[in-house]
Amino acid sequence: MNMSSADQQYLQLIHKVLNQSISGSELDELYRLMAEDENRIDLYLFLTQSKSISGKKTIPKETRYERSKQKFMSAAVSQEPVIAQPIEPERKVRKYRFSIAAVIIFFILAIGVTYIYMPVASNDSITLVSAKGERKFYRLKDGTEIWLNGESQLEYNTSYGHSNRDVKLSGEAYFNVAKNKNLPFQVDSYGNRIEVLGTQFNVRAYPEEQKMETALIEGKVNLQIKDNGKYRQYIMLPGDKIEVTNIMTNAMRISKNRQNTSPDNTQVIIDMKKATATNGEQLDILWTKNKLVFQNDPLELMTKKMERWYNKTIVIENERLIHESFTGVFEEKTCKDLLDLLIKTGVNLHYTEKQDSILIY
Repeated sequence: MNMSSADQQYLQLIHKVLNQSISGSELDELYRLMAEDENRIDLYLFLTQSKSISGKKTIPKETRYERSKQKFMSAAVSQEPVIAQPIEPERKVRKYRFSIAAVIIFFILAIGVTYIYMPVASNDSITLVSAKGERKFYRLKDGTEIWLNGESQLEYNTSYGHSNRDVKLSGEAYFNVAKNKNLPFQVDSYGNRIEVLGTQFNVRAYPEEQKMETALIEGKVNLQIKDNGKYRQYIMLPGDKIEVTNIMTNAMRISKNRQNTSPDNTQVIIDMKKATATNGEQLDILWTKNKLVFQNDPLELMTKKMERWYNKTIVIENERLIHESFTGVFEEKTCKDLLDLLIKTGVNLHYTEKQDSILIY
């Protein structure tokens, strides 16, 4: 691949940025080169995606990659760092995607720098984020693999892998935990704790749903459910699923309005069951394979899943539909395609679409 002298100079300067050895004048030259070509801006942002590049503090390195359905189904997860473009709506894909990829490949081969994704860091805390319409894969430095569903985030400390393996989840995640007998892996979600040594499990805990679901695929976990300030322990085996719902009684709501209550005083309902499977796979993890699953979900919950999946805002105008339940596995590319399919199967609903919003009536 032939490259101009300006491109070669630009890549050398990027190399210095990553090594934290760039001077002030060289940084000015880098900005000038980026101003000449928008492609260079994209590459710069891609390779330096962290809040702070300078400083002596070392941010733990993680590898991030995201796969389309075809890539995920056709290839096993690599044990080596992989570079990929973020999943984004089709309308945002730019015509120079391939040129950017080519420059990245050349950069790695020519300069010998392996790009490692740096998650957002704040003081001693690191946060992995997946926005609406995204599903992201991360590999932590201990080898633990994590899929984050849309509108989810995972937070952990810079001491992760050294003195602890504690993470905090808001949203939904699938974990394939690397074994380490000396450091148990612990998930804090919705006030509850999950402790494992090495296993595969799925956790769904979106704050607005006031519910936490844990489904165990492989191994063994100790689920500790917080109830009135104390923890109740449950040992889960493969195929087990536990749903924890936090609700408030009317008396609690009145107390909360008077600002005299504690979140520990909510009533906890625990439902233990067997996870539903199809073709030997649990439905709870099919989202990692780009399959949207409804398991007897009322329309209100179903539309929340669709909002996160398709990055849409959905409003239900017909209150009679709110408690209608839906079950199925879907691979439709758009929210409109999914709604059209439901209507064809006899579901009595209508909708109108306007840009990123959908009105169901």
